[in-house]
Amino acid sequence: MTPFNPGHWLRTMRQAFDHFLWERPLPALPLWERVLVRSGQIIYAIARDWADGQLSLRAMSLVYSTILGFIPLVALIFALLKSFGVHNAMEPTLYALLEALGERRDEVTAQIIDFVDNINVQIIGITSLGLLIYLVLDMMRKIETSFNYIWNVSQGRSWSNRVSEYLFAIIVSPLLIFISISITTSVNTNIFVRFLENLSWGGAVISFFAFLLPLLFMSLAFAFAYRFLPNTQVRFTSAFIGGMVTTVVWKLMGAFFQGFLINAARESIYLAFASVIAVMILTYLGWLVALLGSDIAYYHQHPGKCRSGRNPARLGIRQREQLALTVATVVIRQFEARRPPMTAEEIALHLGTSTQIVDEALLNLMKTGLLVTSADEPVKYLPARSVSELPVVEIWQSLRSQGQTTLALNAGAEEVRAIEEFLQSLDREAASRLGKDTFALPRPQSGQEPS
Repeated sequence: MTPFNPGHWLRTMRQAFDHFLWERPLPALPLWERVLVRSGQIIYAIARDWADGQLSLRAMSLVYSTILGFIPLVALIFALLKSFGVHNAMEPTLYALLEALGERRDEVTAQIIDFVDNINVQIIGITSLGLLIYLVLDMMRKIETSFNYIWNVSQGRSWSNRVSEYLFAIIVSPLLIFISISITTSVNTNIFVRFLENLSWGGAVISFFAFLLPLLFMSLAFAFAYRFLPNTQVRFTSAFIGGMVTTVVWKLMGAFFQGFLINAARESIYLAFASVIAVMILTYLGWLVALLGSDIAYYHQHPGKCRSGRNPARLGIRQREQLALTVATVVIRQFEARRPPMTAEEIALHLGTSTQIVDEALLNLMKTGLLVTSADEPVKYLPARSVSELPVVEIWQSLRSQGQTTLALNAGAEEVRAIEEFLQSLDREAASRLGKDTFALPRPQSGQEPS
């Protein structure tokens, strides 16, 4: 009888796991199996990111930012709602956000409303108003930075775009609150409810929509946040899937938080601090769930990253040169064909690689003087001069010497001279053999029209 070998058993399980998730052709699988495998891949990627600890650290940092910026944000929204005469809509919104606090939510919501209601925006000074807006914008900037990390975006919005887009969201959100309250009020009218209750299946319809609509609207709210916050293009399908998962986890977390943590705090001797501690814990868990939902949207949109992760691959010297010259060819030919210039993300999608390594290649090409950026937002890339007839070898040599400093070597050493002569011969041979190869589009054959 073969003795039990734990190491062999673990290796067998790992091989079976890898085969199930990564080694089968997804297009050939039935729909239900494709969904199962893709879900397993995303769960694997989320678990790896969670174990890495970055999402937890960013959620903790956002707790501090939220505490500083939440009251100014609510004050601005409250002032806007007050101008529409619907400032009472703020209270049910806070109830929904603090649902997990159970009985404590009435106390916390009342304190927030009283504090904000006492702020008279009309009489505060310009300095105070500027500080209020700065705290809100700074909170939004830190939130955007966390979501940019998840989406592997190295460049955030410019300050001008932050001011315009963040303030637009702050202005639009009260209108959305007003519209949602109006829809809820119209649906909950006595005439409509009595009409459904008189039908044999009306009670079931009311229960179904009472359960479904809050989940749907909350999923759409998260989907909007996942599309708006990262400084990149997020597909609505991916954002909505992340929003649905976030909504379900948020509801489950709220039920657990309300049933366990608050009841335990009620029995403790630290009753006076229970509300403050509960709000901070809930804020941390809320941000962690929101970041994980955005993580799900990221891996749904970029399935190739589930196994490798969002960190860029370690490229060798030859691969870096290949990538930089390929990116330069894309930009130049896009310009020569009179097509619109491309952003870094569009170039990455065209080449089937990550935006992060394309950003690095573009930066190196700009340092050589080959490319410049446009004034668009996000920026697009154009040739700095007429370079279609420029030899590829010349740019290759510029990239190889870009950013170099003086190398401290003994120039008189025989080995140093031998290698230096070899490299110079390599440059001369490359220029002699390949000096006529340019970035220009291929010329049409005789008798063919250009496409």
